[in-house]
Amino acid sequence: MYKTEFSKYNGLMEKIMDEQTTLEVHLSTEFSQNVPKKFLKYTPDEWARYAFENELEYSINYYKDEKPYCQVTIDSMSIILNFYDNNILKHNLMIVFSKGDIVKGDFKGYSNNKIFLKQISWYGDLGKTLLFYSNKKKDNVFLKEFVKENEKTVLIEQFGTADLSKHWFDTPKDYLDYEVLLDYENLFNQLPSVPA
Repeated sequence: MYKTEFSKYNGLMEKIMDEQTTLEVHLSTEFSQNVPKKFLKYTPDEWARYAFENELEYSINYYKDEKPYCQVTIDSMSIILNFYDNNILKHNLMIVFSKGDIVKGDFKGYSNNKIFLKQISWYGDLGKTLLFYSNKKKDNVFLKEFVKENEKTVLIEQFGTADLSKHWFDTPKDYLDYEVLLDYENLFNQLPSVPA
């Protein structure tokens, strides 16, 4: 159903970089100017496999009906999905899954072999973000939303409580195992609503 490519959208150029340029960007991010020689011979696919196994950053663009659909960026702490709008990555819908939490300044991966749906952000004329906190029993959902009131933009912030048990998903099994996360409409339908 989806075609994949190990590429990344470049906001300055407003286009998707080719796989080789994307690989060079990831290598530069990981190793700065000191890229080990063995990685200079890696293909984008080989880097993605290696990065998955070693908790390093890589990107996958998913195409649906020959059009860019979603960019997935994977690193040691999170999996971030940014959906395209008219072939431009506008961040009009961003979904973030966390691989763990920061505890006393250190990142600790979840021991249950799961990832946690931590954030959903919508951006249009105004922005709206929902943050979810798995380790709290009360006020575990935070909403930050910009709205128009009397021709002025106003920030509204609210806390709520919800059962977040459906926010846990199986950890991807391999470096391409992200398609199940792309169906955001089905995913949102399964999530609990937050009582007012």
